Amino acid sequence: MTSSPVATSKNATKRERFDSAWEQFAAAVRHARSRAADQSGAGLTPSQFRLLAALEDAPSLTVGELARAAGVSSPSATRMLDGLEQDGIVKRERDAEDRRRMAVRPTAKGRRALAKAHARVAGAREQIYAQLTSEERAQAERLLPRLAEAIEQL
Repeated sequence: MTSSPVATSKNATKRERFDSAWEQFAAAVRHARSRAADQSGAGLTPSQFRLLAALEDAPSLTVGELARAAGVSSPSATRMLDGLEQDGIVKRERDAEDRRRMAVRPTAKGRRALAKAHARVAGAREQIYAQLTSEERAQAERLLPRLAEAIEQL
């Protein structure tokens, strides 16, 4: 990915350079998400991966709890779960403690798909890590949590 003319212009303000860098980063993330969805060896999109990963911490969640944990709306989670259930990745059943609620659990196939997706994500993260200098890694360790905090506050 190339830098925009604003980012490299000597006359650009600090704010313009930040805005340009932000747009370049956001575009790279969008492209990576698109490639991941197209090339997923686990058969999971990034959104499906987050949905299933939420089940790792709590093996049985309601659709609403799962949607919140994955950062998607309940209708989006329901649509994703419909497809995942059809593909044999998750199983929905009545909650044993509260029969009005539906619980979602990964199947054996779902756990295998999630493990493959975790490996793919870890491999991508390792590639990025390897491209950075030790100074850049230290900067990223400080900056990424701060950016995540700022984004969460939006």
